[in-house]
Amino acid sequence: MKKKRKNFRLTSINLHKFRLKHKLFAFFLIFLTLLYIYARYLATPIVVANTETQISTYATKSINYAIAESMNQNVSYGDLVTVIKDQNDNVSYIEANSVRINLLSKTMSKIVMSNFLEFAKRPIKISLGSFTGISILTGYGPKVAYNVNPYGEVYCYFTSNFESAGINQTYHKIYLVISIKINVVFPFKKLSVKSASEVLLCETLIVGKIPEVYLNSNNLTEMLNLVPEKFSS
Repeated sequence: MKKKRKNFRLTSINLHKFRLKHKLFAFFLIFLTLLYIYARYLATPIVVANTETQISTYATKSINYAIAESMNQNVSYGDLVTVIKDQNDNVSYIEANSVRINLLSKTMSKIVMSNFLEFAKRPIKISLGSFTGISILTGYGPKVAYNVNPYGEVYCYFTSNFESAGINQTYHKIYLVISIKINVVFPFKKLSVKSASEVLLCETLIVGKIPEVYLNSNNLTEMLNLVPEKFSS
C-alpha cells in the first residue's frame, strides 16, 4: 500500500513537472512571437525611418561638398567643349573634351562617395521613447546608438542646354548632375535612398548660327556622356 502511495506521489510530481515545463515552453513561444511581432512591425519601421532620414542628410551633404568642390575648380566652358566655326563665323560643330569631362566626373564621384562614407562611420542615434510607438514620447528618453553598413553607387553626368539670346546669339549652358543611391539592409527590410542635385557648371554666349543637330537633339549631351561615371562602394 505504501509503495502504491509512493508511486502515486512520484507520478503526481512528474506530471506536475511535465505540465510546468509545457507551460514554460508555451510562455517562451508566446514571448518569442510577441518579440518577433514587435521587432518586425514596430521597432523595424521606426529604425528604418530614422535611418532613412540620416542617410538622406548624409547623401545631400556629400553632394553639396562635391558641388562646392566643382565650383572651386573654376571649370571654364573652353575646358569642356570647343566651338569650331566656319569662314562665315557660323558654328560648324561643337567638340567635347572627353578626357577632361571624364576626369571631372570621376573626381566628383569619388568626392561624393568618400564624404558619404565618412559620414556613415558615425553611429546613428534614436531616443528610447521612439521605440514605444507612442507619438508623444518620440524624441524623449536616453539615446540608443547603432551602426549601419550602407553600400551604393554615385553617378555623375552632364546635360547641355541651348537658350536663344537673339538673332544668331545662343546661350549654351552645361550642367553637372550628381546622383547617389544608397542601400541599407535590415533583418526584415531593405532600405534604398536616392538623392540628386544639378548645378550649372559653365556657360557661354555663342555668336553665329548653330546647326540644328545640336539645338533640337541630345547629340551634344550624348557626347558629354560617352562614359558616364559610376563609383561604387
